Amino acid sequence: MFTNFKSFALSATAISFMTTISVAPVLAQTTETAPNVFLEQLIGNENPDLLAFYETNGLTPIWAGNPARLLALITALENSGRHGMPTAAYDIAGLEQAWAASGNPASDAVLEILAAELFVEFATDLTSGILEPSEVVEAIFLSPKRPETGQLLAMAANSVGNGGLFESLEPTDPSYNVLQTELARLDALVSAGGWGEKIAEGRTIRAGHSGARVLAIRQRLNDLGYEGTDGVSNVYDADLVLAMQAFQNHNALDADGIVGPKTLLALNSDPSEQMRQVIVNLERRRWLNYDLGDRHIFVNQAAFLGYVIDNGVPTLVTRVVVGRTGSIFQTPEFNDNMSHMVINPSWNVPQSIATRDYLPKLLRDPSVLARQNFVMQVRGSGAVVDARLIDMSQYSANNFPFVLRQRPGSNNALGKVKFMFPNRHNIYLHDSPAKSLFTRDTRAYSAGCVRVQRPFDLAYSLLSPQEADPEAAFQSILRTGRETQVNLETPVPIYLSYQTVFIDQDGDLAYRVDIYGRDKPIFDALAQAGVSLGGVEG
Repeated sequence: MFTNFKSFALSATAISFMTTISVAPVLAQTTETAPNVFLEQLIGNENPDLLAFYETNGLTPIWAGNPARLLALITALENSGRHGMPTAAYDIAGLEQAWAASGNPASDAVLEILAAELFVEFATDLTSGILEPSEVVEAIFLSPKRPETGQLLAMAANSVGNGGLFESLEPTDPSYNVLQTELARLDALVSAGGWGEKIAEGRTIRAGHSGARVLAIRQRLNDLGYEGTDGVSNVYDADLVLAMQAFQNHNALDADGIVGPKTLLALNSDPSEQMRQVIVNLERRRWLNYDLGDRHIFVNQAAFLGYVIDNGVPTLVTRVVVGRTGSIFQTPEFNDNMSHMVINPSWNVPQSIATRDYLPKLLRDPSVLARQNFVMQVRGSGAVVDARLIDMSQYSANNFPFVLRQRPGSNNALGKVKFMFPNRHNIYLHDSPAKSLFTRDTRAYSAGCVRVQRPFDLAYSLLSPQEADPEAAFQSILRTGRETQVNLETPVPIYLSYQTVFIDQDGDLAYRVDIYGRDKPIFDALAQAGVSLGGVEG
């Protein structure tokens, strides 16, 4: 019966005819009469994981002789571009040719092994990402959880060939399918020529202005789906200002409704640029495609937001300040477990900050430490010294022999509480006396740690599983003024992530400026792996 299929070129259209044909399990017959043919192919394949699985299942085929599964696999590979994945990297043509040539023990074995290899490659990419994140960007310290080959093949062996297997392999993050829909929308826009001509440069546009540029802005916002932007008015009226403010919010711009250079640049972005951004963020979701914990903390650095998530629902949302954009200040991406908090913390100043920030201040004014409640100690001995009694001009960043510690207090750089998940990056969450920074739209001002706008609420939330009255317990320790460590009875997973396209608190898809410049190297690496903007529709 396979001989009838050899006349087909096995395009997606031709293969569709096969779904109505029942084919005997040829390889199953083969393994009864000549099992060594398949076994020899497996051994020669030099893939011990494949060999181990098929030896365990008695050399029972998954794909050869099962056109429904083969068709489901080929369809999934052809549609891989809808996930922002490298369709060209999967040997679809080779699989079709192997299918066309099957029908005897040797060719059935070739088909089975090729199908198994392609399935495992695609399924691994789909479930946990195409890239190794730490090899692409130095500040990313994530290790995607790759599925085992045997586990994937067992799932395939139990599938019925209707595509449900591949849906079950997709990331479970609710935003994943929203990003896919956005990718398809942008692909259609690019195919239709994008958003047309760019809005001309010119003077800053404010409420009440009018002219051709205002009409172009109205049309652009309408194309982007913002309410109150229909019609042909060339007046920058109140509805258009509100729509502009919404656009600015979604793009991490000052939501003042004024169209200045930064807003104009964002308005003139090409949908192909947004496609790249969406593709990168689909990959980011795949890196975190595993159980993050019933309760966990999630920080989206690109959005300057932190969340406590309980059973998939945000129970606390807070603004955060993250590291500055210079490479040595950027907040890294990594996962850990929050184990304790310190109430009324001291600040042990990192030596890099002591020499870079405080030594110049000491050279200008040796009394600065006393005024800001610092203690200076000799490194090694711990002896306390007074900077006002020392000639500080003899020291530089290369020979500074002191360590600095700021005592607990109202002006402590860590505020009233810090949240610890000990890690090699020396990163933690903490309160801050610089409250005004939380009102800004772009909040990248720290030396790497994450400052929290609602630190007390975060503390109450973390203490709630172990304290009958978490607020009272926290406040009683706070009032002592003494540095006190409070352990969490159950450590809480924390994820310091970086998502430049995400679902906001209103359920809308939001874009953020790539402040750390991480999107481009990730997309470039994906492109090198075979991802293309033209492959969305398969």
